[in-house]
Amino acid sequence: MKTAYIFSVLSAIHPITVEAWADLQELFVPQQLNRNDYLVREGSRVNSCYLLTEGVVRVFYNKEGNEYNKTFFMPGTFPTPLTALLSDTPSSLSFQALLPSQLIKFSYSEFRVLFEKHRCLESLMLGILEQLWIKKERHDIHMVTNDATTNYMIFRQTFPELEKLIPQYHIASYLGITPIQLSRIRAQLVQTR
Repeated sequence: MKTAYIFSVLSAIHPITVEAWADLQELFVPQQLNRNDYLVREGSRVNSCYLLTEGVVRVFYNKEGNEYNKTFFMPGTFPTPLTALLSDTPSSLSFQALLPSQLIKFSYSEFRVLFEKHRCLESLMLGILEQLWIKKERHDIHMVTNDATTNYMIFRQTFPELEKLIPQYHIASYLGITPIQLSRIRAQLVQTR
């Protein structure tokens, strides 16, 4: 388990005391996913949080047999279906590894119990939620206010190495366009250089 890496990721969100870190580590369960394995399937219930330490996880929903990518999680982020977790309802989304991935899993209810003892962990959770909210809001605004080329450029800035690692149809789905449209956008950008 990459404890130094995990500590640096969490501490960058909010400082964690030595005592809180010791108690939090007790909750950690390493988890590995192979390419295309599911972390969470649509319709399943979740009671854990996840921290991605290696790999890439996509989040998608299925509508009438078609998959639509909502976002991607890279190392140092938390691929957790928050709505399902916090509302104790089945997940509307699926979370799938696009590359071999390593994660840390921990019980949300046990994590919350630690809030009373370690206020820094409650602040950490708030910081995580704030980061996820900001990311989601920015993405939603971009998707409805920008054209596909602009959104593709934002995708490349947000996920600089991802384009080299995953199939183009996943990127097209994330952008809400077809793979052919994405190919045209990429060709136009190469021509304008």
